[in-house]
Amino acid sequence: MNLTVLNFDGSECLTKIPDISTLQNLEKLTFECCENLEAIHDSVGFLDKLKVLSAFGCSKLTSFPPIKLISLEQLDLSSCSSLESFPEILGKMENITQLELKNTPLKEFPSSFRNLVRLQDLVLVDCGNVQLPSSIVMLPELAEIFALGCKGWLLPKQDENDEEKVSFVSSNVKCLCLSGCNLLDEYFPMVLAWFGNVKELELSSNNFTFLPECIKECRSLTLLNLDNCEHLKEIRGIPPNLEYFSAGNCQSLSFSCSAMLLDQVVFNCIFSIVDVLNVAKLMQYIYDYPFVFIIDNVLNIAKLLQYL
Repeated sequence: MNLTVLNFDGSECLTKIPDISTLQNLEKLTFECCENLEAIHDSVGFLDKLKVLSAFGCSKLTSFPPIKLISLEQLDLSSCSSLESFPEILGKMENITQLELKNTPLKEFPSSFRNLVRLQDLVLVDCGNVQLPSSIVMLPELAEIFALGCKGWLLPKQDENDEEKVSFVSSNVKCLCLSGCNLLDEYFPMVLAWFGNVKELELSSNNFTFLPECIKECRSLTLLNLDNCEHLKEIRGIPPNLEYFSAGNCQSLSFSCSAMLLDQVVFNCIFSIVDVLNVAKLMQYIYDYPFVFIIDNVLNIAKLLQYL
């Protein structure tokens, strides 16, 4: 058959995608918002000309068959609220550059995720407890990871076959956002080791209590955002090439730690303090120490001015 588009969107009675192995010219297959869909035939994963595959909103779908879709450009598994794992990828798939998953609480990403060799941007929004495989650091073009509002960020699962390789590799990711992902203290050593080349690190609205000294090793880091980390008490190190630093509304951050940060004149950035009364004194301090440091909601302005 010469069928190139097959659309099952909104089919309430559809419970299974049947064998479609005879539709080898298919370029677009969608079965969005099929709320009673529970199973997909394995043949869906072996359509060489398929470019678009969407299962958006299939709330009863618990598993997805392995895929070897060499022409695939778009894969949408968002709002599949019962889907437990990302599909196995059988062989390299070179046409997917962006992957966005929203409201899909995946418990596992397989080690074969690394077969998305041209992936550049990975976006995960409200995806439960995220556990990426360690092989993600081996994706050569992956530049941005955005994880927003996930229930937790689990330590990446170590792949036995890649253990030796991964230990010597640092990801090419330049922008890493783990905002509102319940990030705890124990995650830092591995995260900072694997993403050692990151330039922009967004860690706002997390639950860690300290920023470790090893962050000094992130020599490429120019932007660091710790806003709304209400449990943050201590910052033990500052990357040497930082240009923008924000720790707004960090209510547990001690004054002594804030004072110590103000004395870090080895980096060059903006300095902005909310409700500072003595502007002349502040401007003189900035003139003497030309760096930018954004920190708002300082609890004791009087002490800060005395420090200045």
